[in-house]
Parts: sequence; C-alpha cells; structure tokens
Amino acid sequence: MVSLKESVEEKYGEKENESEDFGFIVFVSCSPEAKRGMFPPIMTLNDYNIEYFGDFSDLSSKVRHIRELDLTDNLLSDWAEVAEILSSFKSLTFLNLSNNLLNEPIDKNNNQANEKLDNVNLPMNKLVLNGNNVNWSTVVYLVRKMPKLDELHLSTNNLGDPGNTTLQHNNLRQLYLSCNPINDFCSVSINLISNCSSLEFISMAECPVVQLPKVDDLQNVPKCLHSLNISTTKINSWTEVEKLRKFPGLNDLRIQGCPFLDEYTAHEKRMMLIARLPNVKVLNGGDRITITERDDAERSFIRHFLDTPENDRPSRFDELVAVHGLLAPLVNIDLSPDMNIKVSIYHKDECREESISVMQSVKQFKQLLQGYFNVAPANMRLWYYDQEMTKIAGPEEMKFANKELYTYNVIDGDYFVVDEKAQLRVLTGSPRANSMVFGSPSPTGYSSCNAKSGSNLNFGTSPNSSFSKSSNSRIRRKSSESSFPPNPRMRRKSSGRTSPGRTSPTPLSNAIRPASLSSSSPSKPPVARNLFGNSNLTNPVDQYYGEFFHSKVFPDPNNG
Repeated sequence: MVSLKESVEEKYGEKENESEDFGFIVFVSCSPEAKRGMFPPIMTLNDYNIEYFGDFSDLSSKVRHIRELDLTDNLLSDWAEVAEILSSFKSLTFLNLSNNLLNEPIDKNNNQANEKLDNVNLPMNKLVLNGNNVNWSTVVYLVRKMPKLDELHLSTNNLGDPGNTTLQHNNLRQLYLSCNPINDFCSVSINLISNCSSLEFISMAECPVVQLPKVDDLQNVPKCLHSLNISTTKINSWTEVEKLRKFPGLNDLRIQGCPFLDEYTAHEKRMMLIARLPNVKVLNGGDRITITERDDAERSFIRHFLDTPENDRPSRFDELVAVHGLLAPLVNIDLSPDMNIKVSIYHKDECREESISVMQSVKQFKQLLQGYFNVAPANMRLWYYDQEMTKIAGPEEMKFANKELYTYNVIDGDYFVVDEKAQLRVLTGSPRANSMVFGSPSPTGYSSCNAKSGSNLNFGTSPNSSFSKSSNSRIRRKSSESSFPPNPRMRRKSSGRTSPGRTSPTPLSNAIRPASLSSSSPSKPPVARNLFGNSNLTNPVDQYYGEFFHSKVFPDPNNG
C-alpha cells in the first residue's frame, strides 16, 4: 500500500539517489518555500496508487502552506483518509479527488472522519469529486464544512434526482452536474438552485433531462444565475426552450446535440435560437451576439413561418411582426456557374452536339474527343470558336494542356473544331534514282533539265555550260560546290495562309522555275481548303481560316 507521505517524499523530497551522479549540475529553486526547505505550494500526484494518508508528523511544518493538491487517478476509498488530508493541509483551497474509489457515504458510524471534520471550517474554494460515485448525502455534508466553497464538480458520479435532499450554500457560484442520470430539472431547480443564492453557472450537459422547470417554479431561481449548459440532453421541443426566456438573469446558454435541433443546419439552429431567446447574449460559447446578427435572425424567423398556418405559428412570431412588420419572402437567386455546357464539335464532315464539363482541362477534353473521332491527342489541333469574339479575332487554338475549359468562358452554343496535324512528306532516295538535286541556280541558264516524270532535275551548273538535250551529257556538281545548305529537304511555310492549317511544300516560284518547265507544265491554281481538309469545294471561301464555318454555324441575320 502506498501512502500520500511516501509519494510526496518520492516526488518532492530532498533525498537523492546515490547511484545518480550529476557532477557539477546544481538545481536551485527561487521560491521562498524552497529556500526555507518546504514543499512547493502546488502539488500534483496523479496515478501514484495512493491508498492512505500516512504519518505526516515530521512533515507538518513543510505542508501547512500547500494551497492546491491534485490526487486524480489514485486508490483512495475511505473518507477518513480524506478527512486527514483536509485537516493536515491547513491552507488547502483546491482539492482534486477525481477517479478515486470514494463511493461509500459519510455517516454517523464513520467516527474518525466526523472527529476530524467536526467544528472545522475548511478554507476550501474548489472541490472536484468527478468519477467517484458519491451520493447526495455526502455532498451535502462536505459542502456544509466548506463555507468558502466557490466551485463544486460532481460530474460522472451516478447522481440521480435530488428528491428531498436540499443543498444550501451562500457562496457557491459554479455547480457541475454533467453526465449524471438526472431526469427532473424541476427537482434540481427547487432543491439546489433556489437555495444557492450566489449561483452563477450550472452545467447539466449529457443528463437525460426532458423538461425544464415550470414557469411558476422559475420565480425562485436567483437572478445571478446567468449561465446554463444543457447540451446533449433529451429536450425535444421548442416549447421547453422558450421557457429559458423566463430565467431572470440568463444571458449565456449552451444548447447543442438535442434531438429537436437535428433537422436544422448549423446556421439555422443559431438563427432560430437567437430569434426565440431575446435574453441570450452569448450562444454556445461563441462571440457576443451583435445587434445586426439578432436583427437578421429575427427577420429570417418571420420569413421562415410565413407559409405556416396561423394556428401553428409560435407566439414569438407575432412579437417579431410587431417589431419588423410582415416581411415579404426573399428571392432565391442561384449565382453558381453552369458546370455543364452544350456545345457543337466539328471534325471533317461530322458534327456532334455534346454536353461537356467546363471543369476539365484541355488535355482531358482531347482525350474525350479521341473517343468521338478516333484522333490521337498528340496528332490533334483543337480550336475554340466563340460566338462573338470569333467575328473579331478569329478562333483560338487550345494549346495549353493544363488549362481548364472554364477559363475560355465557354457558353451554350459555342463550338469546337478538331483538326489533324499535317504529316510532312520526307524526301528519301539516291540523287541518281528518281530524286531532285538542288544546287545553285545559274544566272545564264541551266545545265540540264528534263521535265518528264521520273527523271533527274539538276540546277546550278557552270555559267558557260549550254543547254544539252542529250541525257548522256549531264554535268553533275560536287556536293561541296553547292551554295544551298547541306540539307536540301527543309520544311517550307504554308502558302500564304495567315491562320494555322495543314502544311504542304510550296511549289517553285517563277524566279527559279526553269523556262522549259514554265512553258510545258502550266501551274495549277491554288486549291481552296475548308476547315476539315476537303479540297473539293464548289464555292471556295476566303483565305482566312474558319471564316466559312463561322458564317455557317452563326449566320448573319442581316443577310437573311
């Protein structure tokens, strides 16, 4: 068995462990008690398995100044040992005995406890007895011995309704009765609250209370009771809540977790409680209720019951109508943007009308289009046509894969055009076999030219060479003499198009075209291409990319 004395000496004593050598380290306390060789005024001995008091005869001078003692989670079971603590610690104002084994009542047969506590007025201000299963008779006995008691904690003690037990105290300001099987709030009001004239706060959270005291019984509630906690109780109607208006001094209320509040949102709960309880200034531990918040809550309360039959409206409704008038309902305006837009998607001669989400990226949108048109995203060019801006600035190519569609301000009726990237034709083969050899053009003529299909074409021979018709008199240039870059195959720009499209090699200009070719092979007229790559247009459109299809999808009303 472990005594309180042994635990105090173990934690706060001066006896040092000989096996520990701290060298030159010195621990010095600056408190005046430590300088006089006394224990600190605040002691905490939680979970030390203390079962009894012990002999403090040789330590009485060292403990008489201790003000606070915390003995939570120990094994004290006899009130006689508690009486020894209270009588030996003369200056004790705070004692915490939570979660001990003090479940036996203090009765007349407990002579040792009675002798220690008789004719003694203890200077105790705060007493904590949570989790001990004490009964009401023990509580009343201890409170009588503590005339200066300010705060009493009796939570989780399996305390039932007080019944005929009367708790009377003139200085008690805070009473905690949470987590006890108390059903009758009226009994608590009559036997406890009304007899404590200085009571300011009472907590009955997590008690199975169903009804609050009757209005007539509330007249005896002291006016100094300004704070009440009835959270997680079984109160199930607004009628009981409106009784709280009759508490004469109540202005701080905690009420959460009650069944009748489950159907409301957090904002609606607060609004309804503020509107129904004009005396409450602080609700559920939040900030003080402002004038603006209360005014908004009362107006919302009126609008909430506009469609309710008059007989079913609460009495508070008429009171608020007299203040604010009969208000008209507010218009419900939804300003949230549309997430799904109906657009048209074109690819070649195919058109699809789809509803797409604007919360996806361009990359995800291209993957979706791949399933529609079987075009790989890597080989896809995607254009966005705004109904108004396209007429001014043309279409916008969607190049950035991680950009979201909503940033383009897509609306219903806009459309997209899917085009495939142009495949560049790579010229391969030997210069002698069906190939074209490019050299520096001669200022006077060409060494050889044969315009027939499949023959060699040589540019850039010596200026003194004549035009030879014999195929056996070809003059070849060395590759080192060519003035063109070493790689004759180079990507050429699109032929005169200002907007993106397919890329194709540009035909030779007349400046470098051989005379024989110019005369024998008439040049083909430029082929007009539409947005989908179809070159067989009967009615060619302007060279600007996509103008034809914009006028097709968005016809000009003036032309009709």
